[in-house]
This record gives sequence, structure tokens and C-alpha cells, in this order.
Amino acid sequence: KNKLSEHLNIPVDYIITGNGSVELIHLVAKACINPGEKVVLSKPTFIMGKIESQIFEAELVELPVKNNRHDIDAIIDALDDKTKLLYIDNPNNPLGSMLTAEELDRVVKSLPENTLLVVDEAYREYITREDFPDTIDYVRKGLNVIVLRTFSKIYGLAGLRIGYGIARPEIINILLRVRLPFNVNSIAQKAAIAALDDTEHVERSRKLVEEGKRFLYKEFEKMGIYYIPSEANFVTIKLEMDAKEINSKLMKKGIIARPLNPYGLKNYLRITIGTLEENVKFIDALKEIIT
Repeated sequence: KNKLSEHLNIPVDYIITGNGSVELIHLVAKACINPGEKVVLSKPTFIMGKIESQIFEAELVELPVKNNRHDIDAIIDALDDKTKLLYIDNPNNPLGSMLTAEELDRVVKSLPENTLLVVDEAYREYITREDFPDTIDYVRKGLNVIVLRTFSKIYGLAGLRIGYGIARPEIINILLRVRLPFNVNSIAQKAAIAALDDTEHVERSRKLVEEGKRFLYKEFEKMGIYYIPSEANFVTIKLEMDAKEINSKLMKKGIIARPLNPYGLKNYLRITIGTLEENVKFIDALKEIIT
């Protein structure tokens, strides 16, 4: 936490660490939701927000995305005094789209007094656009916002399970009351500290993803495949076949993608961007399967 405090220029008591940011989603739900209280989120969105809300018997309000992006107007309209949590992943997982600073400002200004905004920024380090929100500024201003981040994506530490949340101390202290002790192991902490100093790896990974996206976009356009422009390290495409069926055939060729059937997107496949060699292998395999 001391290293994160230095890295982010915020006090230590504004930070909570977790066994991945997924644990922090669980802690927020556990600490904040009473049965029947309202949780607002988009559809689709990172599925753990929905699952945790259901576990704690929330009244779930799912708002369909508009043009593959969070529908800001619908979100603001859905907020009321009964809303306990508003969950927004930015960029969106599984679509890869993002909200701008101006758009998120509109949401924050519309928050009811007792609503906590959870901003999940798992893919934040891949962002290259200048209009991405400075969510930590909301925290510094003392607003009801918690920002979740992880070492699982650009830092490559998914197997070690470590993430963190940033919020004002009053919110952090509530989460600490429901957290199990010793939730983050010492090896994960040491790896995360080293990762924060390894800016060369972050830049190299970001460059690899940007080059990979350009390659995949070009190939999808040649193949006539619809894709959603992404701000993350994956691209989601729409196909004419059931995505589970295509993924099964890809797996036989040694390639694992993510069919989005659990999100209600039967024909959509999410592809994590790899090296050029891996991206070429995927495109060649996909061509064989769909032609």
C-alpha cells in the first residue's frame, strides 16, 4: 500500500488491496447491499458485478448498452434515492468501449447522496486517449466513488491474484470490516511492487496491443467481420455462427477465445490480443473455420 500511495500520490488510508479486484467487488457488495436494495449496471458489463448483486439479493437494474457503449442517459434516469450501488466498468468488459471524462462527470454529478459509484478500471493502463477520466480526482474530492484496479492485465500477474481499490477512508474502513485477514499473500505484494517500477514492460505491452489491434482490425475488414473498436487488450467480433461452436473449433487448433454467450451475445467472440505470430495464427484458423 505504501508503494501504491507513492505511485498514485494519495494517502495510504485511501487504499485497500484485494485478492484480485474481483474480491473487492465482492467486499463492496457484502458491505453495502441489503436485500431488495437497488443496484444499477449496464448489460453487458463485467459479469461479477451482476453475480455479486444477485448473491446479496439486490434489486438488479440492467440497462442495455447503446451503440456498444454505456448508455449515460439511461443510467442517469435510473438513479434514485433507492439506488445503493452504481457499477461501471471503464473500459467496458466485454465490449472494450470507454466513457470519456465529460461523460463520467455527468454521471457523478447525478449521483444521489447515498449511492456509491464503483468504477472498475481493470484495463486502465491500456488507455492511450487523453479524454479518459481521472477517477482518483473524484476520490480526492471526497465523493462517494471507489475506483478498482488490478495487476492481472497489463502487469501480467493474474495468477498471483492482487488488485486494489481507491476511496475515501470512511469507505475503505467499512470494506476492511468485512474483509478476511491475510487476503493478499507476500509473494503477490512483492511482485506488484516490482511491477509498478517496470515502466518499460508497461510501455512495451501497450505498444504490442496497439499494433495488434491495427492488424486485427485490418484483417477483420478484409474478411467482412464486424468488430467493436476497443480501448482494452481485446477485440470483440460478431460472427454468423454460434460463438461457442467457433471457440470449440479454435480450441482444437490450440487457440482459446471467449464466447460471449453468458452475456446474452450468442454470436459474439472476444479475442485477447497476442503477439503478431499469435494474431496471425488466430486469423488463419478463423478463416479456415468460417469459410
